[in-house]
Amino acid sequence: MAFPKLLITGCNGLVGRILWKKLSDDFDLYGLDISPGEPSGKIFQADVSDLEQVKSMFSRVPSLTYVAHLAGDPRVDASWDSVFANNIGGTKNVYDAAQTFGVRRIVFASSNHVTGAYEGFPPSLHARPNPALIARRDPIRPDSFYGVSKAAGEAIARLYYEFYGLESICLRIGSVTKEDDPRVNPRFESTWLSHRDLVQLVKKSLKADVKFGIYYGVSNNTKRFWDISNAEVELGYRPEDDASKFMI
Repeated sequence: MAFPKLLITGCNGLVGRILWKKLSDDFDLYGLDISPGEPSGKIFQADVSDLEQVKSMFSRVPSLTYVAHLAGDPRVDASWDSVFANNIGGTKNVYDAAQTFGVRRIVFASSNHVTGAYEGFPPSLHARPNPALIARRDPIRPDSFYGVSKAAGEAIARLYYEFYGLESICLRIGSVTKEDDPRVNPRFESTWLSHRDLVQLVKKSLKADVKFGIYYGVSNNTKRFWDISNAEVELGYRPEDDASKFMI
């Protein structure tokens, strides 16, 4: 039986490498990245800010079913010019190409920084290091131009669903670490997303019956302040890890 084809944009980044290693048993994987990385007939070099490069790459993968869109500038302190070109423009280009070439669904890597200002801006008098539970229904409160760009990406995803029926699951991803260890930053006791839970969440997002949705991606941390109840109900997400167990 042939596996459905999945393109991972930003496949040479941290999250992209984790998914590439863990999704090959369920999908026929292809990659796109601005850096060539390891040579492979299934990984293509392209700049997502260039629509023609993106469309040219998509044309080389016939019958592409799914896209996990991770590519862009991942820096929280990135400049407006960079996130405008790479995150907003790049996301629009990926959705444009996906619609043109008949992709069924995109899992879009949004970010917790879409609502990061609920945590405050230290050393502001209004800083709240342990905010109340933040739910999907709460208004966006970006903490950076990066957060703004990810909010714009969610809006682009919604537009392409409404206009073209291109399905999208937007994941406001928490803190993923290279060594899968939350102890590198005190904040991660609340915001950590383990590799195992990340892979589970993406798999369930690709296969869920939901046509469009926005969900927080975080492990089952005792101190988490993002509501994942809609991901549990609608996607069947069951996170297995808790950052607090590392802190003992």
